[in-house]
Amino acid sequence: MGDSHSGSSDEVARNPIAPQGMGSVGEEAASNVVGGGSGTGPLGSAATPAASTPAATNSGLSGSKRSRRTSWVWNHFTIVKNFKDEQGIDIGQRAVCHYCDTHYKCLSNNGVGPHGRHLQKYHADKIGNASDSNFIYSKEKMRHGLALYVAAAEQPFTFGDDIRFEHFVQNCLNPSFAKVSRNSIRSDTKKAHSEVKKDLISKLATVGAIGFTSDMWSGINNRGYICVTAHYIDSSWTLQKKIIAFRLVEFPHDAEQIFESIMSVFRDFEVLNKVYSITFDNHSANTATLPLFIRNLTTPYFGELLHLRCVCHVINLVVQDGLTHIAPQISKIRNAVLFIATSPSRQQEFDKLCTTLYNLKPKNMNSDVQNRWNSTYLMLKSCRKYSDAISGYVNQRYRPCRGSPLTQADWEIGFEFMKFLKVFYAATVGCSGVRYPTSCIVLHHLFNISVNFRRHREHPNFAHACIDMEGKFRKYYEEMPPIFMLAAIMDPRMKLQGVSLLLRTIGTNLGITTFPSSAYVYDLLTTMYAKYDSKFHSNAACTAAPLTSSTSTNDEFWDFVSSNLGSNTVTSRIELDKYLDLESVDENDRHDFDVLAWWKNNEVKYPVLSIMARDLLTPPVSTVASESAFSAGKRVLDERRSRLAPDILDCLICLKDWEDARLGIQKRSAKDEFRGYFADFDIDSD
Repeated sequence: MGDSHSGSSDEVARNPIAPQGMGSVGEEAASNVVGGGSGTGPLGSAATPAASTPAATNSGLSGSKRSRRTSWVWNHFTIVKNFKDEQGIDIGQRAVCHYCDTHYKCLSNNGVGPHGRHLQKYHADKIGNASDSNFIYSKEKMRHGLALYVAAAEQPFTFGDDIRFEHFVQNCLNPSFAKVSRNSIRSDTKKAHSEVKKDLISKLATVGAIGFTSDMWSGINNRGYICVTAHYIDSSWTLQKKIIAFRLVEFPHDAEQIFESIMSVFRDFEVLNKVYSITFDNHSANTATLPLFIRNLTTPYFGELLHLRCVCHVINLVVQDGLTHIAPQISKIRNAVLFIATSPSRQQEFDKLCTTLYNLKPKNMNSDVQNRWNSTYLMLKSCRKYSDAISGYVNQRYRPCRGSPLTQADWEIGFEFMKFLKVFYAATVGCSGVRYPTSCIVLHHLFNISVNFRRHREHPNFAHACIDMEGKFRKYYEEMPPIFMLAAIMDPRMKLQGVSLLLRTIGTNLGITTFPSSAYVYDLLTTMYAKYDSKFHSNAACTAAPLTSSTSTNDEFWDFVSSNLGSNTVTSRIELDKYLDLESVDENDRHDFDVLAWWKNNEVKYPVLSIMARDLLTPPVSTVASESAFSAGKRVLDERRSRLAPDILDCLICLKDWEDARLGIQKRSAKDEFRGYFADFDIDSD
C-alpha cells in the first residue's frame, strides 16, 4: 500500500465518533515517533506534521507551536520520523499502520483520507463500525433534533444554551457543537412543528374516517385551552392517536366558541370530510355544539354516530351518586389514612406497630381525593389486611369522626363497597384505552355493570345506593347509542347474535323494556352497510380475492359459490351475511383476541365490510387521550413559564406527542392512560 490514494482533508475530516485504538508499533518505530498521539475527538482539520527540531519544540517562538492531531485514525497509525522503505532508503516521516506494514504520507496537505479508507477496507474488525466514519455532521440537522428533544423531553428553551451542556457535547460527542440560544431553539421548535405537521396532514389525507376527542383545560395562568386529538386506523390496521391541537380559547367558553375553535382545527388539518365522531365529556356547552357540527359537517350516517358522551365521565357520575350513601364510613377511613400519612413520625410509628404487633410489612396507604371516586377505590384496596392495624393505631391517638372510633363495621361496609366498585373501575380502565378499539367493548362493560346492580340491589347496605346509581345509569343508556351496537357487531366474537343477547340481558337486569330489538339492530346494520356498499363496492370488486374457506382451500361449498358468483366479485348480501352467519372465532382465542389483526387478515375476504368495520372501530369512547395531555400542559406551563405564548405551547405539546409516537414510547396500557385521569374532572357537570 502506498501513496496512490491521497484524499483531501475535507473528505475525511467529518467523523464525530472516534473508534478505539488497537495495539502499538514495534520498539524501533516507537523510538522514531514524533508528534502524533491518539486523538479522541471527532474529525476536524487535517493532521499536520509534528515539529522535528528542538527549536520548534521548545523555543516557544511565534509560529513554532506543535499541531494537535485530532483525527480518529491516529488511534491506529503511528508517525515514524525516519522511515525506511523496503530498499532501506530513508524516505522521511511516514504514518505506519498498527496492524500491517502499510504506510502513508502525513503532511498537512495530504489529509488522512487514505488512512481511513485503508482501515475500513482491511481492518474493519479492529476499528468497530466502519460506517461511523461516513457520518457527516450537520448543524441544521443538529438544531432540528435539539428542538424535537426540547419539546419531547419537556425541557426549557435555555437547555441548548447551557455552558455545561455545551462542554459535555464538545468534549464527549462533537467539538464542532456550539451552544444554541433560547430564541434560536424557540424558532427551531416552531419550524420543526410546521414540518412535522405537514407530514401529518399528508398522512391524514390517506386514511379513512377519523374519530376525535376534545376537552377544555384551565392553565396556571387562568386561561382556557382546548385539546383536540385525532384517532384513526392506518393502512396496517394499527390504531393511531395524535394530538393535533392544544390551543387557547377566548372567553366566553360557550358552544359557539368551542365549535369555532374545533372547526378551525379541522380546517387547518384538512379533515372536514373525514370527521366520523367527536367524543366530549358531559359539560352542557359541549353538548350544545352538536347541532352546530351536524349543520356544518358532512358526516357519515347523517350524524347519528357523530356525538359520543365520554363513558368514563358517565361512570363517574353514576359512582358519585352511590358514594353519598356510605359517606360517613368513607369519611372515617379517609381521615384515619390521612392522619397517618400526613406526619412522618406517625407513619414511622405505624410501620413499627405493623411489624411488631400485627406481623405485617410496613406500608404507605393510598390517600384519596374526595371528588375522585377512583382514588377512593384505590384507598380502600390499599387498606386490605391493614384495617385492624389502622384502627388500633388511630383510635388510640385520634378520633376520625367527631369522637366516633373507627369500627370493624365501618371497614366491612367500606370493603363491601370496594368490591362493588371493582366492576366500575375495570370498565373505566378498559374504556379509557387508546391503543385498541374501545367502541366495540362498551356493551361488554355495560353488561357487567348491569349484572353488578342485579346482584347488589337487595343488599341492605347498597339498596338505596343502587336505586340512585341505576337511575343515573338509565338516564344515559336507556337509549343505547348506535355506535356501541354496530361496533360490537364488527367484533367477530360477538356479531349480531351476541349483541342482541347482550341488549336483551342488560334490559332485563335494569328493567328497561325499550332496548333495541334484534330486528331493529339488523335493520340499522344493513342500512349502514348499504351506504358503504354503494360507495365502495365498485372499487372493492376490482381487488377482491376469490371466496375461499378460512379453514380449508378444498371446501366444495366455497368452490360452488365462487364458480357461480365469479372469482373477483362479491355481492353485498353475500359479504355481510357470510360474515354474520359463517365466520367464527375459536373458543381458545376469545380472551386474547386482537380484533384489528382479525380484520387485517380478512380484509381481502370482506373488501367493503372491512372498510365499515375500520370506521366503526375507530371512535374512542372516552376523552382520556385529550385529558392526558393536560398533565403535560401542567409541566410545560408551570410557574416559571406561565407567560408562555399560546402558539408555542401548542407547538410543544403537539411535538411531544408526535415525537413520542415516532419513537414508540407513548403510553401503552390502559392503566397508563388512566393514570391521573380524574385530576381535571368536573364532577358537577351532568
